[in-house]
Amino acid sequence: MVRVITQETYDEVVKENIEEFSMTPEEAINDACKQFEAQGVDLSNIIKDLVISNDSETIKTCLTKLLDHVKSKNLEGVPIILEKLQTELDKDMARKVHAAKLGAYSVLTDLVEASKNDSKTLRPVLKTLTSLTTGYPDLLDAKGISLQIELLDCEHDITTIQLLLRWIRQCCIKHEMNRQNIFNANIFDKLKLLLERNEVTAGEVGDICSVLRALVLDDDVRHEFGKAHEHATGIARESLGVLTSLMQRFRGDKCAVGDLMLTLASLIVRNEFCQTVDDAGGLKFILDVMVEYPDTEKLNRQALKLLKALAGNDEVKAHIVTSGGVPLIISVISRLKGHEDIASAGMACISALTLRNPTNAGVFYDCGAPLVIVDVIKSHPDNMNVIRQASWAIRNMSVRNKPESREFLVHGVEELLRNAMQLHGERLEEDIKAALRDLGLKVELKERWVGNRGSLANVVN
Repeated sequence: MVRVITQETYDEVVKENIEEFSMTPEEAINDACKQFEAQGVDLSNIIKDLVISNDSETIKTCLTKLLDHVKSKNLEGVPIILEKLQTELDKDMARKVHAAKLGAYSVLTDLVEASKNDSKTLRPVLKTLTSLTTGYPDLLDAKGISLQIELLDCEHDITTIQLLLRWIRQCCIKHEMNRQNIFNANIFDKLKLLLERNEVTAGEVGDICSVLRALVLDDDVRHEFGKAHEHATGIARESLGVLTSLMQRFRGDKCAVGDLMLTLASLIVRNEFCQTVDDAGGLKFILDVMVEYPDTEKLNRQALKLLKALAGNDEVKAHIVTSGGVPLIISVISRLKGHEDIASAGMACISALTLRNPTNAGVFYDCGAPLVIVDVIKSHPDNMNVIRQASWAIRNMSVRNKPESREFLVHGVEELLRNAMQLHGERLEEDIKAALRDLGLKVELKERWVGNRGSLANVVN
């Protein structure tokens, strides 16, 4: 069990080392850290050099001055103070925790209320709030959510809106209850209105998309069951058409296109949503992106992920293949196979498109997929995710296409897979053995449960 201590307890030990044992400040800090770590104490939220620095006073002084400005309703000079405070908060998590204990969140939200009509002050306040809550979303409360929704309703300055969206996003990361509370405050209605504006900018689209993706995360280990699927379903029903049309509108902006594709991939959680995107011209646009930006790793990776998501619908899966998607996918992987993310996304895409579909698998064989998959395994022997996805792709392409699967063996895939199994052991054993088995090769499978080997007796009453 991890133990924790207060900042004050840690500081006392450092002071004691300096005053009673005549240690230098550096020696005192090192000794204190070793003592607590040996006792199993977590020091991640402790400012190690607080006693010998003036950081505590800087944070406290900044907050005191900001509180005075709030009370006096005089915002003159506030941005400069906020800049100093943000610099301290950006140093490490411990300073954020320390600032929070001194009431930083309350002071900053009061400043948001006080500066609603003053963009020059509101912008740095939002920046500082974002710094405070990045990695520390527990601070958000009902008042903060109310302010977020209110600002989305009334704010028209583009830069301020983007800063607000970045704060909202940080509050959603690794915090399930924040996501649910923000979603239940009908934030999507506000975000949709922003997306549908004629004057919406590429930068705004990127920040709105990042909030949408944050709302459908499932990354809070404190909650066994989240509402990511429900959120994604609710958002997708109202936004897929809008997001797909925006891809065409911002076709020349790589960042906007990438954000839109990544967002669509995170929202397509139901069969009919795949069809909606295809019907809106999404598939054609994705394939066009792969043609127009052949060497842009990020865009192609996002395109592969979206194609994998769309393959969840059998009709769309077939359309991807009949639309000429297979040679494009193979070409992208072949060109950019040195990038681990492309290799992983490419293997996952092949796996999804060939799952329970021997016809699609046959097209991949015709386009030279076996050699490309083997090259990917050779390029990334240490990457577990790449090997796992490649094993699934091999299995799906081989299980119903036995004659064609010999092509994998010609290219030496058996030795590569067995070497990978030796390297990664039990973590990949089942995945690799499944691929070897469907290639028709000998593997030793483990019996996971064999029973008690006892006899069964029929008892007649």
